[in-house]
Amino acid sequence: MMETLMKPMKRRIVIAGVTGFLGRYLARYLMEGGDEVIGLVRREGSAPVGVREVVWDGVTLGDWGEALDGADVLVNLAGRSVNCRYDARHRAEILESRTASTRILGDEISFAKTPPRVWINSSTLTIYRHA
Repeated sequence: MMETLMKPMKRRIVIAGVTGFLGRYLARYLMEGGDEVIGLVRREGSAPVGVREVVWDGVTLGDWGEALDGADVLVNLAGRSVNCRYDARHRAEILESRTASTRILGDEISFAKTPPRVWINSSTLTIYRHA
């Protein structure tokens, strides 16, 4: 009997929030495993090394949505940093940045011919005491 060795399939993974604390680590881990990582970034040139970046604003439809078409996985980690004073304005910005990015990603997925097979959303609204 002949054994067949199969190489793991290279996945195409899109990460919104790839420049954040978790996004950077996740991108590096996935690339080390051989996956292609596409990062949705707000500022050109801000993606971690090795990540193909696509500029988006996190709130409006655009050409960036093409990155989702045919992707195996979409990971949404986008949102305003919680490293700030927790006044009413900042709390509203934190919440809105997370809901807006989720909403617009869903809208773009609805236009994809081949939408991502898996969509993972993760965020925090945790408020830490500022000491």
